[in-house]
This record gives sequence, structure tokens and C-alpha cells, in this order.
Amino acid sequence: MPPSLASFVRRSVIAVAVFLVVWAVVAATGHVRLEGGTFAFGHPEMLSGTIVARPFPVLKPDHDEAARPWPLLVAPGKHGADSLVRGLDGRRITLMGTRIERGAHAMIEIDPASLESARQGEQAAAAADASQTGAAARAVELTGEIVDSKCFLGVMVPGSGKTHKDCAALCLRGGIPPALHVQDRSGRASLLLMTGASGESIGDEAQTLAGEPVAVTGTIVRQAGWLVLRTDPHGWR
Repeated sequence: MPPSLASFVRRSVIAVAVFLVVWAVVAATGHVRLEGGTFAFGHPEMLSGTIVARPFPVLKPDHDEAARPWPLLVAPGKHGADSLVRGLDGRRITLMGTRIERGAHAMIEIDPASLESARQGEQAAAAADASQTGAAARAVELTGEIVDSKCFLGVMVPGSGKTHKDCAALCLRGGIPPALHVQDRSGRASLLLMTGASGESIGDEAQTLAGEPVAVTGTIVRQAGWLVLRTDPHGWR
């Protein structure tokens, strides 16, 4: 092309390239990191402990860490582990699982094949105790968001909010333990697993309000290191 046009095109291309680089740097600097946990996808590990089936399946570690709740157990995908651990309550087993963690809370996505192998293993001498500990149950009224614990703890980021509503509903329908995410006035957050007033599953009721602000009443107990909110869904608003 003519020298004058070639010079113009050259300057224009350089200017556009510089602008794109500057824009990319500014956009990256202003990016807000989403809050969430971690999911060690593709990195399963061998874990040992005792199965506790109620109110939600958990694994009591062989070396119990008093400061950490026992890890919840879930199946692959959008499914809880109730059917996988049926008949294994109180048994010590070794299984393969993938860790999901957020803060002090943890969850294990079980490899079903390893659990089937564990069914043929030796039974534990005594069942684990996941009963209520500490003071008597406290009556409370809380406002927060109902989330599915699997995605919230790290499988999805973000694992809460209206953008996650449909996914949360599917997970809760599939048996993932529901939880209430609350914050106090100082911004400190807490996660409470949710059951019915008698400790029964309320996943079907929870999935209808997942991702929405909700006010609930109930009582709080501590089981397996977790705060558990026992609540009647008929009183939610």
C-alpha cells in the first residue's frame, strides 16, 4: 500500500494493541474475587473413620480433630449419601473420596466403588456418637439464605445467590444436606445445617426457597461438630 497509508495503518494497529493491553491490566486489577471454598476434583484420597448416618451422613475421623466438624458425606453429582451409607451406621471403614472445604467445614464426595469394597470389611466394635453436645437447644429466629451445602462449601463458586438458585434446588432435591447461611451485624458468617423439628430431612421444603432471603425459627443444637438448626418449614417466611 502507499507509504502514507501504511504508516497510518501501522500507527493504528500499535495504538489499538496498547489500548487492549492497558484495558486488560485495568480490568484484571478491578476484578472482585468471588467467595467460595475448594474442591480437590481429580485428586481423591484414602480416608478412614466411622460412619455416622444421622442426622446427615458424616465420617468420624480416626483421629478426631476437636476444633473441626466431622466431614459430611455426599455422593458424586447432585446426590446425598444416605443410600450409599445405608446399613453402615457405626462401622469403621476405609474409603476413597474427594475433599470439599470452606473454612473449618469439610465434605467428602465418596467414590461409591470404594464404599462397596468397605461393606465387605470388618465391622467396628462400637457405634460413633453424634448426639447433641453442650448446652440445651436454644430457640432462635434467624434471617439468611438457604443453600445446598455441597456447592456452597466449594464445588461451585459462587455457591449461593439467585444465580445459583436452580442448581441449589436440584442438589437439595437429590439429597444434599440443606444449610442456612447467616451473617451477624459485624459481617461474621455462620453455616447451620437444617433438619425438621424432630431431626428429619427437609430437602424438599428447602429447595423451594433456595437462593432467597428467608426468616426461620427453630432451635440450635451441635451435632458432630456442626451447628444444626431444627426448624418447622411451615413457619418460614
